[in-house]
Amino acid sequence: MEKMIFAWFYQTTIHIIIIHQQKNMEKEIIINNKLNEISRISQFMEELGVSLNIPSEIAMSINLAIEEIIANIIQNAYPDDKLGEILLQANITPGKLTFQITDEGVAVDPFQKSNPDVKPSLEEQLTKGLGHFLIHRTMDEVNYRTIGTQNLLTLVKRLDIDFKPDALLDTNICRVDGIIVLDIKGRLDTANARDFSMAIQPLLQEVNPNIIINCEQMSYISSSGLRCFLILQKSVQKNRGSLIIEAMKPEIKNIFEMTGCTSLFNIR
Repeated sequence: MEKMIFAWFYQTTIHIIIIHQQKNMEKEIIINNKLNEISRISQFMEELGVSLNIPSEIAMSINLAIEEIIANIIQNAYPDDKLGEILLQANITPGKLTFQITDEGVAVDPFQKSNPDVKPSLEEQLTKGLGHFLIHRTMDEVNYRTIGTQNLLTLVKRLDIDFKPDALLDTNICRVDGIIVLDIKGRLDTANARDFSMAIQPLLQEVNPNIIINCEQMSYISSSGLRCFLILQKSVQKNRGSLIIEAMKPEIKNIFEMTGCTSLFNIR
């Protein structure tokens, strides 16, 4: 994804603003073909819905449809406990959300019509049939094809909402009386975490650093953002310094508590 990074250097302050240029965005996740991996899909979809400001009821229905398909692939495309990977890609363009699910399991069209001479059991009608109904009711387009050893399932959801690329992340690093103040403004989500990680690289080289992270204007943090915090914390401890997180909003603090990260940081 193309982006412009502007940096101003004046005295001891570094000011970095990340602006996403293109009007489309791609995200992806790879999971193993194990049912316990579906929780990672749920987290991926939840973060995607939040980053795009998709209404919760629509986001939930999309999430259910994606989970239904991937569960079906795990259970039916990999017999005899064969190991494999499943790739979920999301392409976001104005007015349209496109998912592609790729696997290399047994090539079985999940939407093919069953043999009319074989009557499905009640259990099959209540599970497989309900799943198909849910997917077609949620998605506007569904397409299945195979290319070589790969099975590709494409789903399209048209969204009547204004598309907004990933929210602006503004990171400001300054020094005041020997203390490094790291101000974060905006969303520290999966899309911005890599750029944030690059921005804090100089702090990882500091000896005996005293760092304060000001979260007063941070509106969201994902698991990727939390990992950046943990990397910085480990570096500070290794270099015999101190790290304090302050002015955290209740909703941000709740994310720390849910993930068990509260005890790992000095939060005030």
